[in-house]
This record gives sequence, structure tokens and C-alpha cells, in this order.
Amino acid sequence: MYAKKIRHPVEGRPEMKCLIFSVSILIATLAMGKLPAFSGDADGRKMEMRKLLPLKVESYKSDGKEKFYDRQTSFRYMDGAAEVYRSYGLKLFMVRRYLKPGHPAIIVELFDMGLPQDALGIFSFAMEGEDLGIGQGSDCGGGLLRFWKGRFFVNVYGEKEGPLTESDSLKIGKAIANSIRQEGQKPKLLQYLPQEGLIERSVRYFHHSHSLNHHYFVSHENILRLGDRTNAVLASYPMVEPEGKMHLLLIQYPSRKLAEEAYKNFLKAYMPGSLSSGVIQTENKKWTSAQLLREYIVVVFDAPLQERGAALIEATKKKVEEKLP
Repeated sequence: MYAKKIRHPVEGRPEMKCLIFSVSILIATLAMGKLPAFSGDADGRKMEMRKLLPLKVESYKSDGKEKFYDRQTSFRYMDGAAEVYRSYGLKLFMVRRYLKPGHPAIIVELFDMGLPQDALGIFSFAMEGEDLGIGQGSDCGGGLLRFWKGRFFVNVYGEKEGPLTESDSLKIGKAIANSIRQEGQKPKLLQYLPQEGLIERSVRYFHHSHSLNHHYFVSHENILRLGDRTNAVLASYPMVEPEGKMHLLLIQYPSRKLAEEAYKNFLKAYMPGSLSSGVIQTENKKWTSAQLLREYIVVVFDAPLQERGAALIEATKKKVEEKLP
């Protein structure tokens, strides 16, 4: 059987060569009297996903034994890694196996994340390498192709290694990307990132503190009060002297009141000596700066100079203020 439990990048998977990778949203939508496409309709989602995955790609044919997993059953396939997908609002995913005589089977995992922002988010969780131009964002390595398009995130990889496994995975991936007609909008939060010096492939979009800690450890406690209703982006900017990176964290809260509470809690827990200034030099001799801007919190970690951190925060504030009414 191919439906073996897989491990997510947070658990580590060197043998795969490259990282494989909400009810609250539905309630809010219902309260407004609107229904998203296929919301609450598992059969409708399954029908759509079956149509998106072609039965045949060149000489590869589906074995006709696809399997579906929802939020509750996802742990059967991914063990603890399912929690990462669930934190991005996973609705349903489908696994299909493609066969070609004399070649290793190609596995496709098609994830319906509910929203395009979360499809990009789970893709960004382990984004690396160059974009291959498949879907709305992609990367590939060691036979594993990952991409997102619309509200879908896709993994394509060989069950075993073979001389053509990677090229075959790319062919199947391109066919799937072409069958997903509708593209999705990226999170608006990404528009607020200063572009000068931005390391594009460092950008991570998420909601929860465990995702933040995976990319940049802040605290064992959720001191920034991240959760389902917060949107966050983390990005890196290079330092020339000394070598290294600064990290910009921008968080959007549902209200100004919640942002203020989270900001005070963050300063108290992470920067106790700088409650008024929002600036502190940490043990690594670098600087952390934080500011509150309406319902947003902006934090810069690991600035080589206090002025560098302040400049990056000001550039972010300017971008935010340009977009706010």
C-alpha cells in the first residue's frame, strides 16, 4: 500500500532529499450570510479534486486507488506533521499513485487548504531553491516537486529513485498545475514588506507560534499571542558587515485592542528592560526592535546596529501606512 505515514519537514526526512511537505473561517463566513465554494461539502471537494488530477499523463496512468484524508484522519498519513497542515486550515487532501511499466511509481499529494493564502503559507513553510515556474510558486530537488496554485498545495515525488524520476515528476506536476484553472491572491501582508534587500525565498507566511519558532525561535510560550485569527509574515534581509541576516516579523491582529495586549505581553516577556523604548540589545550583541502600529506589530531581530533595525521598522511602517485608510 502506498498510503504510508509520511513525515513533514519539521520532523526531518533526509531520505526524501527535499522537504515534503478552519472551522473559524467558515463560522465567520456563515455569519455574513455567504458560503465559499464547496464549504462543508466533502463530496463536492472530492469530486473537484478527482477532476484536477488527470487519470493519465503521457505513459503514466492512475492506479485507480486514490485515498482521501480530512483534518481528523490526516494523522493516519502524516503522523505529527498533520498539525502543521491543520494550522494552515487544511480541509482535505487526496493521494494518487501513477504507474508506468519499468519505472518507479509517482505519488501525488493534492491538498485543499481552503484559502489561497494558506496554500501559499504551507508552501512557504519549507520553500527553498529556485522557482520552476509551475503553478504560482514552486521548487524541486531530488525528485520532489512542490507547488501551490489557487487554494491547492501539491507534492509530486517518486516512490523510488530512478533515472527519470525527477523529470517525470515535473511533467505530471505541470499537467496538474494546468488543470487548476483559477489562481489565488497572495496575502495582503506580503505587500507591506520593504523590497530593498529582501531575500525573496526567505518569506514565510503563517498564523501560529510553532510556525514562527520553526523558522526563528522566540519563546516556548506564545508571548505574541498568535493563533487562528492572526496573520504573520517573517522575512530575512542581509547584513553586509558583519555577515548574517536580520529578520523582520510583521503580525496583523483582528483588532487594535488585541494587538496592544500582545505588544505589551511581548515587551514584558522578551524585552523587559525596554518597555518604553521597544529596543534592546540581546545576548548575541545584536539588536531587537519592536513597534505597535494600529492592529499591527512590527519586530526586527538580529540587527547589527540599533539604527539598522530602526530603519527597517520605519520602512515597514511606511509601507503599512500607505495601504491603510
